[in-house]
Amino acid sequence: MIKNLYEAYAADKIPEKHFTELLKGYDTEQTTLDSEIEKLQAEIDRYNTDSVRADKFIELVKRHTEFTEFTPALLNEFIEKVIVHEAVKINTKRTMKVDIYLNFIGKFELPEWEDEQEPIRTSTKKLRRDMTEEERTRERERDRKRYAEKVAAKKAAEQAERMAILQGTAYEIKPDRSGEGEVAKIA
Repeated sequence: MIKNLYEAYAADKIPEKHFTELLKGYDTEQTTLDSEIEKLQAEIDRYNTDSVRADKFIELVKRHTEFTEFTPALLNEFIEKVIVHEAVKINTKRTMKVDIYLNFIGKFELPEWEDEQEPIRTSTKKLRRDMTEEERTRERERDRKRYAEKVAAKKAAEQAERMAILQGTAYEIKPDRSGEGEVAKIA
């Protein structure tokens, strides 16, 4: 286009004023396009670098999908660095920000809690540390009773299972007066 413009100017088909304005416009457009090409090339290079790093991280994860022990060597393969920030006290709770940088992918962001101060509690039960001594004693006694009931139910289930297994055999269990039952050999 610039060549055609110059040829038209040289042949006196367009005035010098128009030639200068059109040439200036083409130069501006060329400069804009060159800078855009540089930006896009930088973006492509960054994408390719990120892609290679992501591929390396995926390869590392695939290599260690079924590990049986969490060793320091395994930890060192995944984590590049850990930055622990100074502790801050908020509403009588001490909190500390920790940044974890994984190899090949950089800083790892943990998902945020909905309420950043304290995780959501699903139970409304009062914690024992917040109870009075009398409440704790009642809770312990209730726990002892529940445990005894659970053990008794388990023993009864085992006894019923034994009776079901031996029923109709020569060693059928016949309950005695105490309810415990005794093995009676049927002749």
